[in-house]
Amino acid sequence: MLVSFQVNSQVNVKIQVDMSSEVVSSDGIHIAGSLNGWSPDSTMLTQEGTSNIYSVVIALNPGWYEYKFLNGKTWGTEESPDSPCALWDNNRLLYINDSGVDVNLVAVPFNGCNADGTGFSLTYNVDMASETVSDNGVHLAGSITGWQPNKFQLTDVSGTIYSRTLRLPTPADYALNLQYKYLNGNAWGTDETPGPEASCSAVTGTDRVLTVSTSGEQLFDVFNGCTYTLSLNDNPFNEINVIYNKSTNQIVISQNNNASNLNVKIFDITGKLIRKKDINKDVTSSQIDVNGLRGLFFIQIKSNNSQSVKKVIIY
Repeated sequence: MLVSFQVNSQVNVKIQVDMSSEVVSSDGIHIAGSLNGWSPDSTMLTQEGTSNIYSVVIALNPGWYEYKFLNGKTWGTEESPDSPCALWDNNRLLYINDSGVDVNLVAVPFNGCNADGTGFSLTYNVDMASETVSDNGVHLAGSITGWQPNKFQLTDVSGTIYSRTLRLPTPADYALNLQYKYLNGNAWGTDETPGPEASCSAVTGTDRVLTVSTSGEQLFDVFNGCTYTLSLNDNPFNEINVIYNKSTNQIVISQNNNASNLNVKIFDITGKLIRKKDINKDVTSSQIDVNGLRGLFFIQIKSNNSQSVKKVIIY
């Protein structure tokens, strides 16, 4: 009798770091992480010709990994990259899917992240409008965090929407299989129970489970619920309409009753002010140029003592 076994689905992963801004140690460049037992001296990278790029190929099984580079071979010589490529403990993140395809990672700068538009970018958004948000903040736990509840904190970007972008060095079309849930706090017992499963397509049991296949995708979730849909026309100010015109790359704001002066501000997902404009009450329609902007933005409209926040995707 013949019996065949599939050993594991390891793939070769080429990991690269750009040392352009560093004086390279005579001990060489190393990598340490969950991919090698966090050994600071067992995995050395090799210089690519005469360039500033150092690389190594490691066989990895599918799953999530944390790691960092060392300009040397002992602890104390390691880098400290930050968000969006390293969200906790200054450890970089890497996901290997089960496609069986070898992967060449984008070269990342030592102590920094690969540039926006390179690698795989994903943004989590959760609507907390129905919750009183904990003083400990809003967190996400899942396979990305090893199910630790206090390692991935989201940022308040509009008063009700909490958001965080993750950027991985994998190719832009390299699919991610995700399993996660949100916490209104930073400990188990504050976690959501999204659903019900029967009506939420991305919920299995009490976890959110889905596959994201293309870089730049946004996840729009509702705490303890399903997902929300971005509408370009709904607005609490019944007489004010906000529309994104893709053909002209403009946000068009119109008011039907011409009764109020408007103060309009556009913020990105980090809360940074991107555009602003004052619109006189006698102006029925006004445009704000958003050429060069891409992604999720929040449009704050103030009129007298009231305000509304509009979510819009610019693409």
